[in-house]
Amino acid sequence: MPFELDARPHASLKLRSMWKPYLPMLFWIRFSRCYRQVRRPLSVFCSKPKSGFRDAGAIVSSILFLVFTRSAIALPSENFATLLKTANSYHQQRNYSHSIPILKQLAQSNPQNYEVNLLLGEDLFHNGNIHDALAPLEAASKARPEDGTALAFLADAAVDLLDYSTASEALQLAVARSPGAEQVLVKWADYCLDRSRVLGQQMRTSKRGEATMLRVTAANRKDGDEVRESLLEQSAAQDPEQRGIWGELGSSQLVLGKHEEAAESLKEAQRREPEEAETQRLEALLAVLEQRWPNAESRLSALGARSPAELKRTLESWPRFLVPGPEVSGTVWDCLRNATSSCSLTSAKPSNSKDLSRRDLYEAGRWEQLVALPASATADSFDSLWRGVAFAKTDDCPHGIPLLERGVKADGSMAVFWLEVCYAGAGEDVLAHLRKAGDEVAVHELKGDMLLRLKNDGAAAQWEYAAALKSRPKDPHLLARLADAYDRVGDGVHAKETALEAVALEAHESLALRTLAQMAMSDRDYAEAIGRLKQLSTIDPADDWAKVQLGVAYGQTGHPEGTLRYLAPELAAGYPDKKGALHAMLASALRKLGREDEARLASAEASKLAKSSLESDETGSPDAH
Repeated sequence: MPFELDARPHASLKLRSMWKPYLPMLFWIRFSRCYRQVRRPLSVFCSKPKSGFRDAGAIVSSILFLVFTRSAIALPSENFATLLKTANSYHQQRNYSHSIPILKQLAQSNPQNYEVNLLLGEDLFHNGNIHDALAPLEAASKARPEDGTALAFLADAAVDLLDYSTASEALQLAVARSPGAEQVLVKWADYCLDRSRVLGQQMRTSKRGEATMLRVTAANRKDGDEVRESLLEQSAAQDPEQRGIWGELGSSQLVLGKHEEAAESLKEAQRREPEEAETQRLEALLAVLEQRWPNAESRLSALGARSPAELKRTLESWPRFLVPGPEVSGTVWDCLRNATSSCSLTSAKPSNSKDLSRRDLYEAGRWEQLVALPASATADSFDSLWRGVAFAKTDDCPHGIPLLERGVKADGSMAVFWLEVCYAGAGEDVLAHLRKAGDEVAVHELKGDMLLRLKNDGAAAQWEYAAALKSRPKDPHLLARLADAYDRVGDGVHAKETALEAVALEAHESLALRTLAQMAMSDRDYAEAIGRLKQLSTIDPADDWAKVQLGVAYGQTGHPEGTLRYLAPELAAGYPDKKGALHAMLASALRKLGREDEARLASAEASKLAKSSLESDETGSPDAH
């Protein structure tokens, strides 16, 4: 400490003279603490200090804060370090109301300090000040670009703001900057799995979206699989307007020996999309089957002229029983016969089509030309969709994902299909990296996550989490995941037991608390649920789900004030209420409180949402998500 305070009546004149300019501000800051800390008794903050300010450490911090505010001069290094240590202590205690003011002052003193900006961004985020957290997190990222930690928090903030494009960009940049960091890799994989799961849930709320998800599931199965053909058939029946679906279905049918069905699918593909890549692939396959080699070669060559990447994908999926022998000459056949060698057709530049708009390039499937164009300064959701699909088609999902996220508004089905493909691929890439690094615990954990979140296979996920726990038996994070898996398969006894074990080891383990809260809500044990939900809200004030569930729980226990307090702000902010049930509960609470006019409005909104949901279920909506 640079100096000691002498609180006795005979303190030195020198020290008193140093304090004097700041005494009015010191009085004001003490009054403002009294005014702002409304959640605690006023006497705690406004009572007369005992023993002449004996808490020297606290008053030193206050004076340093005031000196800086008054002078706008950087704090001495020893004072800066003292305050940072104090702020970090509050941060560790999750006492954000005390850590944030100190960190803000330190950031003004040293705006490029990595640790200050990181702590400030993290604490603002956890305190629910999401927008305010962005600037310090960006500053921390710039201060230490080789460290992906700040970018990971920036991604969390973007997710809370529903900006999934920025979130995916930040996490991918974090992985690029910290390629060997397991924590960053697993966070990226977690994000991919969660986003994929949420997109799937949203898509399944409409017929068109369900058709897309059937096609996504089919894409994860090998060609020649009857289940794959069945999934594609169902997808085409539910949404016959999907781009390329008929050619894809016909190719699957042909591989299974269903030649007549494949021919019928080709007719449908030619009628709807004669120039589509999947249509041309099916035409080439049928031509080879009938030994019309020139016709097949012309189709494949035309495909390669537009997009070598599309031709490469076609050749890689070409059925081996339709590869001709050496008696059939031609470059394309040489490429098929020598699959392990480089192919000049797939590495060539596409033919140039000048004067085509971005949309025309997209419609023509000229993916390489589209990705080569500079990003538009005024890009809308359609432009983002076109370029996002082009990047995905050319095997560049890292650039494609943020664009596709922006393109969901333009065409949800097309954007989500490629997002699902890209997110699944990213998860597999992380898994391969962890295997190569020999991190078996992380491998088992990620495999469990993939089984649970993508396939909803709780039984298989249990085995993976249990295998990881053999190496780390007291890991609350793994125990929380195991509890979630138990809950998914309906094993409530083990779910609760394991979740409680996780919380006993780490009181702030959010997933375990969420599992306990969900189980309590299902069991109508609302007192238990409210306790757990309040813990979640304290840990993460931005947790909208916890607040909504608190509103529901209070409504079920006859406390309309609680319902209004927690539910009304979330619904006003746009929390999803597809069938209007939450608005109906809010209307009931308002009536009990005698607020009839507001109750009528909430009831009308509930009816509107219920009607809209029914119409969406009947007709399907392309943008239901």
